[in-house]
Amino acid sequence: MKASSGLGAVATGHAETTAAAISALEAGGNAMDAAVAAALTSTVCEPLLMGFGGGGLFTVRDGATGSVHVLDCFSIFPGLDHGLEPRDFRALRVDYGPTFQIFTAGRGAVAVPGVAAGIEAFHRRWCTLPLTQLTEHALHIAEEGWVATAATEVVATMLEPILRLTPESEAIFAPNDRPLQEGAMVRCPQVARALRDFAEQGAEPFVRGEHAQSLVDCFGPPHGSLGMADLDQFEPRWTEALSVSFRGSTLHVPPPPCSGGALLLFGLHLLDHLEKGEDRLWSARALARVMSATERARAEGFDEALFEPDSVARLLSEETLNRHAGFVREALEHSIIGEVPTITPPKGSIPGNTTHLSVVDRAGNAVAFTSSNGETCGTLWPGLSLTVNNFLGEEDIHPLGFHRGPPGAPFRTMMTPSLLVEQDGGVVAMGTGGSNRIRTAMLQVIRNLVDENMSLEDSVMAPRIHVEQSSVHVEDVGQGEGFIQAIAGSSRELSVFEGRHLYFGGVHSARLRGDGGLEAVGDPRRSGAGAIATQPE
Repeated sequence: MKASSGLGAVATGHAETTAAAISALEAGGNAMDAAVAAALTSTVCEPLLMGFGGGGLFTVRDGATGSVHVLDCFSIFPGLDHGLEPRDFRALRVDYGPTFQIFTAGRGAVAVPGVAAGIEAFHRRWCTLPLTQLTEHALHIAEEGWVATAATEVVATMLEPILRLTPESEAIFAPNDRPLQEGAMVRCPQVARALRDFAEQGAEPFVRGEHAQSLVDCFGPPHGSLGMADLDQFEPRWTEALSVSFRGSTLHVPPPPCSGGALLLFGLHLLDHLEKGEDRLWSARALARVMSATERARAEGFDEALFEPDSVARLLSEETLNRHAGFVREALEHSIIGEVPTITPPKGSIPGNTTHLSVVDRAGNAVAFTSSNGETCGTLWPGLSLTVNNFLGEEDIHPLGFHRGPPGAPFRTMMTPSLLVEQDGGVVAMGTGGSNRIRTAMLQVIRNLVDENMSLEDSVMAPRIHVEQSSVHVEDVGQGEGFIQAIAGSSRELSVFEGRHLYFGGVHSARLRGDGGLEAVGDPRRSGAGAIATQPE
């Protein structure tokens, strides 16, 4: 969607989430107000991906100064009260098409949630409208109902073994003895109670009050490790963004413990070391080899060193970049992708249970917010019917093994809410779910915008690839068999997805162009919805 002018642009993972943000902009709010309204609504209509029981990351730009900041409200290790000795920690097989993955759920998989405290901190610093007003749309659909999307159905089907662990969860997400279906009307009166309390009291009831106590009673000993001290001492963390110049534009991403941001910057640096290709096939082959080189760099110790102060500097050093750029050039010359050490644990073709929202306004403010509940733990927040994370049991977050962090330590995450400031002064807010496909999906959209000068819609809709260990995954949207085979070369297995697929993320993106025009694209791979706010008559 495009417009030559307007109040702002919004792209999210659900039409109701987008509508909430548009309402906030039309009520006189800024991009930050719109992001909070959208996040609260996402808690209702994207409950398997977002909620007070999960974690997230905000990347925000102040249009007045151009400064970019990151708010980390992702989860941390529990155990300050009782230590880290979860007992209800169960492995479940989740089937996804031709493959499967083992997830760990149960009450012992729950980490300290950060979303409620994070939204409150973000609102306090940046917003102009009261929480009571920003909660209105979320309350309305919680009480009156919201419609499940195709993405809702896919995620509910994938997570069915977890969602059936308790009768309360099964009643909402697997009614009538099958997972929630596209088009189903869902009402959440207990979630409305949570929203009212948040609107009136902020995060207090969820970190120290009644709802905090009910959470600890359910997810603390003897079943899990969560305690009141964990909730009380959790603090959202403001940090400065990592930034890199790419062909005249500047990309801003979260720093560690977000690992996805640094790996995305690494990929852009490698592209910058290569000459621009003259044809579409060369560009696709180059992308595949850059992805492979990024996996190689990650496997050389980046995960182990992530929390060291110089981890990003070492990854982005000229020595490291030049060495891996050499691998890329050699692979291109010989039409191979190159060997990549296996990263433990191996990943399956699971789409990643994460959602994203992007907002820009005409003043140059911009927000990218990515959030997740993991796969959920299977037990709902007592009295509120909110899903709760299973981050202690997510292999992507714990590549070195479970329960290795001390209580209060942050988790690593691939989530990478990003802001791209363009050469002409425009700004693009973007991000996606998709686990280890996050950085590859983002890399391709950014390259399409900057290198190919595509519109935002064309950049998001272009077919994607993903390279991982022994396989090259490709979307087939009519490129032709020879083109697809040439991308992979001779050294990898080829996995072809017919059409655009949610496996490759959902890069919901909003853009304020340098000329003041607006663009919004909700990625259809994940039922995205984009819209532009106009001045009410």
